[in-house]
Amino acid sequence: MKTLTYVGVVLMIFLLSAGVDSAYSQQRRGQSLVNTEFKALGLCGMCKTRIERAAMSVEGVRQATWNQAKQVVAVRFDSTITNQEAIERAIARAGHDTQNFITDEKTYSNMHHCCKYPRDPEMLRNNRLHNQP
Repeated sequence: MKTLTYVGVVLMIFLLSAGVDSAYSQQRRGQSLVNTEFKALGLCGMCKTRIERAAMSVEGVRQATWNQAKQVVAVRFDSTITNQEAIERAIARAGHDTQNFITDEKTYSNMHHCCKYPRDPEMLRNNRLHNQP
């Protein structure tokens, strides 16, 4: 009986300390979450899916929502794991020009005809290709 009580007390202490540690870890992670928005060009529902999936494929991204009317993607990510540049590069690799990176001509030309958004000449002039350092 004493052994059973002892095991129960040890188990309770273990569970309580694990719960406190988990809550502390979540609080610390919450401090490194960043919400930001940046330009991402597209036209249709397929573009929305492609942009959001590309952003979500980056480790550390928690949420991505593309607004077609504004041509802006809102992302929430853990800044200890990734950054905006990595997310923009992933979206550009998928075929969509972003605020700082452009897709390559081959990827753009292979997109479905309804996804071929008008490319912004200023973005083409000023931004780097997604695969350039």
